[in-house]
Amino acid sequence: MIEDLSFSVAKGEFFCIVGPNGSGKTTLLKLLLGFLKPQKGNIYLFEEDIKNFNRWERIGYVPQRFGVERFWTGTVEELFRKVAHKEKIGWIIAFLHLEDLLKKQFVKLSGGEQQKVLLALALTKNPDLLILDEPLTGLDIHAQEHIEGILKEISKNRTVVAVSHDLGFVLRNATRLLCLGLRECRITFPDQFGELIRELYGLH
Repeated sequence: MIEDLSFSVAKGEFFCIVGPNGSGKTTLLKLLLGFLKPQKGNIYLFEEDIKNFNRWERIGYVPQRFGVERFWTGTVEELFRKVAHKEKIGWIIAFLHLEDLLKKQFVKLSGGEQQKVLLALALTKNPDLLILDEPLTGLDIHAQEHIEGILKEISKNRTVVAVSHDLGFVLRNATRLLCLGLRECRITFPDQFGELIRELYGLH
């Protein structure tokens, strides 16, 4: 359960959410996306109460790819077709070099390729805010480096909020961090995070 949490994310930030398993990271994302409703308190998106918010095209969401694998067995092209017309996402396909993947089944792609497809889906409406849940999980080192490079490029002109257990990724990219799982949730900066790691992850 998340209690007494208050924070804001500024335009243009690369804001990361960290914490041990069970600390509420994915739950917090679901609250921000409107999938769950808070028992009390308020959530504001672009300065508008989420209860009245209806401009969801301004937000792109990249879920954990293992969840997508469970329910989608079609091709990448079919997946895109369900989201937008090809002419509307041509720039994304070109930007992420997905042309050779369109006829392939999503479940048969490598982890890095799957992650690029999910990024493309999140970018179909050119959102102002991109929310990612564990974008590097299960990827080999080369795929991790590739996806991280893409995210750095994407973050130049939009706000990014990412949940990640990969502390190297977080420290290389985050402007600020929200640490869940402590007695009191804290906001910190990458250069100050080292002081909290032992407490956050129960290291002795």
